[in-house]
Amino acid sequence: MIGAGSLGSFITAELLKKDVSVKVLTRDDSKAEWDAVKRSGATIVKVDYSDEKSLQDALTGIQVVVSTISFFGLGAQIDMAKAAKAAGVQLFVPAEFGVEISDGMSSVKMEVKDVLKELQLPYALFHPGFFADLFHVFFRYKYAEGRMTIVGKGETAFSATSRHDIGRFVAHVLTTAAPAELAWRTFRFEGDRLTLHEVAARAERKLGTTIEITYLDFDEVKKNYDTDFFAFLTTVVEDGRAASGSPEEAQATVSKYFPDWNPAKFDEFI
Repeated sequence: MIGAGSLGSFITAELLKKDVSVKVLTRDDSKAEWDAVKRSGATIVKVDYSDEKSLQDALTGIQVVVSTISFFGLGAQIDMAKAAKAAGVQLFVPAEFGVEISDGMSSVKMEVKDVLKELQLPYALFHPGFFADLFHVFFRYKYAEGRMTIVGKGETAFSATSRHDIGRFVAHVLTTAAPAELAWRTFRFEGDRLTLHEVAARAERKLGTTIEITYLDFDEVKKNYDTDFFAFLTTVVEDGRAASGSPEEAQATVSKYFPDWNPAKFDEFI
């Protein structure tokens, strides 16, 4: 595991339940938060991400690398991939746990995949849509205050899955699927699929209040797509690019790889 923070901690916890050996790489191994991770059975290893030799040493003997590095640090995965290849890693899971976008602020994702292809280091991609339990943070929604802001019309469906359920799905697939089914594979799945108007309606039902919606002009917001994270996220939704494939594809993936998966619905995080 590269990173065990916002999402990585959930994947790490689920992998440990599968009785597999988990090594977590970090720049700082002195943080108190690592104590609980160590007690759960993971090994914490301090590395210098800018030093390929340090990375290679840390990855020696590892079969699968799962990267949950933060959105704004995605470029560091290029050096990680090179070190992983040199260390004999068999599969690399890059930090693409979200919507399937590789342009704008996510253009570095394509660079990472291109490097993995050049290295002939197989990768597996997991696309669960937005993090359902953090959606209100990234989209600046104030459910309790009865306020939401929608860019555009808010009628386009998107996918969302909680970090807990992402961790369960990823850990299950990585430990049960055959290596040949993981290499160069894209897994599109979702805990729920809905529109922003449906988010408002569900919030009203759950909280028993009226949600006041402020609409922002889509074309104006989209002008900042390449530089502003909020503009990037909201544009992707309104453009119809935030769904994890078709509903049928997402369901087929779950049915094939984890039929007993029972993800939480979006309503639980309102």
